[in-house]
Amino acid sequence: MEAANHTNANNAVNVTTIALSLIQPSGFNPRKSFDEQALTELADSIRQHGVIQPVGLRPIPGTDRYEIVFGERRYRASLIAEQTGIPAEIYDNLSDKEAEEMAVTENLQRQDIAPMEEASAFRRLIESGRYDAQSLAVQVGKSVAYIRTRMKLTTLIPEIASLLDTDDITVSVASEICRYGEDIQREVYEKHLKDGLPYNSWRGMNASKVAQMIERDFTTELRRYSFDKSACASCPHNTCNLLLFVEEGYEGKCAKSSCLKEKHTAYLAEKAVSMLAEYPEANLCQYQYDTNEAVAVRLTEMGYDIENVSDRPNRFPPEPEAPQREEDDTDEEYAEMVQEHQEKMQEYKDKCAGLLVKVEAGEISLAILVGRNDVTLSYKAVPVEQREDGNAPAIKIAELEAKDVRNKEIAVEKTIADTKEQIKKVDITEAKFSNEEDKMIYFFLLSSLRREHYEAVGLTDRDPYKALNDTEKMAIIAKLNAKTKAIIRRDFLIANFQGAYRTNAISGLLFAFAKKHMPDEFAAIESQYNEIYEKRHKRLEERIAQLEPAEQPEEAVTDPADEVPEETTDEAETVQPDPADEAPQEIATDTEEAAA
Repeated sequence: MEAANHTNANNAVNVTTIALSLIQPSGFNPRKSFDEQALTELADSIRQHGVIQPVGLRPIPGTDRYEIVFGERRYRASLIAEQTGIPAEIYDNLSDKEAEEMAVTENLQRQDIAPMEEASAFRRLIESGRYDAQSLAVQVGKSVAYIRTRMKLTTLIPEIASLLDTDDITVSVASEICRYGEDIQREVYEKHLKDGLPYNSWRGMNASKVAQMIERDFTTELRRYSFDKSACASCPHNTCNLLLFVEEGYEGKCAKSSCLKEKHTAYLAEKAVSMLAEYPEANLCQYQYDTNEAVAVRLTEMGYDIENVSDRPNRFPPEPEAPQREEDDTDEEYAEMVQEHQEKMQEYKDKCAGLLVKVEAGEISLAILVGRNDVTLSYKAVPVEQREDGNAPAIKIAELEAKDVRNKEIAVEKTIADTKEQIKKVDITEAKFSNEEDKMIYFFLLSSLRREHYEAVGLTDRDPYKALNDTEKMAIIAKLNAKTKAIIRRDFLIANFQGAYRTNAISGLLFAFAKKHMPDEFAAIESQYNEIYEKRHKRLEERIAQLEPAEQPEEAVTDPADEVPEETTDEAETVQPDPADEAPQEIATDTEEAAA
């Protein structure tokens, strides 16, 4: 091999021809997909003109092989073109980081790199710490805005990224979609971009229209919510921060529904708990046609009981809002608004005080109503019979005690559910099987215990036709001995032998068990049915023999010299069969048919 040497800033480079059999791809290449047609076209060009631009390789330590740094497409096309070698630049002292950077930057300068591959390459280079957006823009000859726009594409969910790589959507459309969180992207894909949608597909729609449709259908006005929105003002998912011009006072829309839902849920749960602390006699409830499941679950997890009601409770009067002075309001106008507000406040306080008096009298009961969008103090009338009973406090105490019992039950139920899930994830394969675990096994095996063995395991004076209850099972496993263990295990085997059939493994186990514990009985059973089988087998063999065609006698081999030539055979001399000679054959045939 002839070689020429030249150097670059970092490594001594040898330009030579390397056998394709000594080359292997690396994981550094940002290009993950290769167009088969384009590779075929490149292979045709290589057959005619050879590889014009050398590939980049680096030696694999301890071997005679090389790893591709850049030029994998040329390498693949050369294989298709059935070449034996390829021109290559050998980088002798290239670290992994330098190899990756060289692979990425070299591929970024290609014209046919896919948008997602380019975006991933930009992100890898910046995350390596060797570049920022400005220096990378200089390195690859792109603008800073181009770099940042491409990098945002890496936030696309895989399904939408795939549509971009296959040109089902444009980069502009993908850039609009990637401005939103994963939850909105998932909804957009499922409802408007998925394959096979009969209608409402957004494929082929321009970027501005897609942006308009997403904002209309998948974002929510923040002004509808009452939680603290100070952090939302600078949030990148607030549409105010996605627009060039925003009207004064406009709070924007939230483009991250999961965050919005969590903040709303936390706010309503906190408000309900705060109101319950102020009115401990109130009950938490939600109206069946205005529920908030997330808040109900959150409150239940916090230990509170929330009741579903079919009749909406009456709402306490809302507190009047204080007047806000506008720039063009005069002192007299503003004073008049303040006076009006004070009157409304007094009226509000009087109404609330009157309702609280009725609460103390037992005429109405307080309720904290958890709705879809708000939590409000409400009330409902107490039935007359409860008012006249005079035992309202006792009834209330009984209700609260019943709720306490139910809350304990809920705690146990949830503990069981979570423990069942967690126990599947714990690796205890190396732990020794304990005596307690052995008892647990017998607890479950007892479900197969036969009635005739109840007394043998210590159960007396009980109805044998009633199934064992948990208390009885626990009593049995507390006094296990060798005899009772054998009884329980064998009854379990017998119960499972019921699943035996002709072709499964259980039948073999059943026979082995029977030969061990009832050899004579099993032999008698087996002999009985084998005898029946042999008789049937013999009759069937006879019938088969009758139906098989009779064997034809082999033709005698004659010597050609013994044959009489056709010329010497006279038609008049042909011997005719005697009818008397044929009759016995017919009779014999009839006799055979009759016998059959």
